[in-house]
Amino acid sequence: MKLKSKARLVLRVALVSLTISAVALLASIWLGSLRTGWYETTWQLPTQGLVTAGSLQGDLDRETQANPNIPGQLLYIRAPSLGLDQTLVSGPELRPDDDVRVASNTKPFVAAMALQLVEAGKMELDGPIGPALSVKVKAMMVKNGYPIDTISLRQLLNHTSGVPDYMSVPVFRIMALGPTAYGLSPHWTAETQIWFAVTFGPQGQVGENFVYSDTNYLIAADMIKQAVGAPAIGVAARQMMNWKNLGADETYWEAMEPAPAGTRRIPQYRGVIKDSELDVSFDQYGGGGLVMSMDDLGRATRAVVRGDVFANPVATRTLMQTPGPDGRAGGYGLGLQPSKVHGEVCWGHGGFWGTSAVHCPRLDITVARSTGQTHAFPSSGEGVSPLSVLILAAQAVERERARATKD
Repeated sequence: MKLKSKARLVLRVALVSLTISAVALLASIWLGSLRTGWYETTWQLPTQGLVTAGSLQGDLDRETQANPNIPGQLLYIRAPSLGLDQTLVSGPELRPDDDVRVASNTKPFVAAMALQLVEAGKMELDGPIGPALSVKVKAMMVKNGYPIDTISLRQLLNHTSGVPDYMSVPVFRIMALGPTAYGLSPHWTAETQIWFAVTFGPQGQVGENFVYSDTNYLIAADMIKQAVGAPAIGVAARQMMNWKNLGADETYWEAMEPAPAGTRRIPQYRGVIKDSELDVSFDQYGGGGLVMSMDDLGRATRAVVRGDVFANPVATRTLMQTPGPDGRAGGYGLGLQPSKVHGEVCWGHGGFWGTSAVHCPRLDITVARSTGQTHAFPSSGEGVSPLSVLILAAQAVERERARATKD
């Protein structure tokens, strides 16, 4: 009888804990859904066709006012043919050099680091990942039936490895996001997140379907650490990317290195939850983790897209921009996503808290921006974005120069 009573007590405690966790998750989801969404406004060329920082500032202010759910915007623009290279701000108390967590905008840099090691012969792009994994990660993947003798680095970087996202695992989502409704945030390690994914997540077919998964980049980061002998991916990034040479001297990897002197990280929200005040180690080990100003993000993204960070710039950037096998992936390459605006092909990425960065190689145009709010993602489409205006203006300058040369 005593054993039965103890069993009932354990069951009751478990049910109460589960109920509390479920309620916390629902509260987090509800609070995180408030003040989200995006209202598009029109960005147009000035009537005289001359795009200036002032004309762009006006459009940015109108867009910010149309989206009162966001704390404000930071917008970096670089268009040499138009004489533009600066960060605009729209919102109270914002500064052009303010830093934000760029979340998944970290992925292009992790992919670039991996490709640097491929160039150096320290990692294989299409060979099995098994030999490059740490002991812990290798053991948990083998135990759960993941074919580490088949999965390749390329498949990790283009999200066709069959490894699920740890955030898709309900129990992890409950434990990671539920407490944030009450201003609490458990601390996670990369190995724990990988364990949740490979132990409880749905395993996919290797090399077939595109399934966006932060776990892929945590595993790639694990391989990078092993290849360079670094204790953390942030340390490896500092060694390999040389942020200062890229014009990204305010950049740092949160919780892995100190913030540079004089930098200021500003608030970012998930609905009404102020994530910027919480430990967000659920997005810190390769799928996210970098903290950057918008000019840093723009310049560094430009360097990656151009191939400036590689020993073989043309060959490796072409490799990075090669789409994966699944046509539903929208052309996603190795950490870079393409977009086409007014006939120009541009490459970049977006991040969870409303960050994005894109570079258009032919016209040498770069745009990086932050809205400070998740689920508030401005479009880069025609007529509704600063990128659209910059491309049209640069194309007009190009046509005018061609006419002048012909005459």
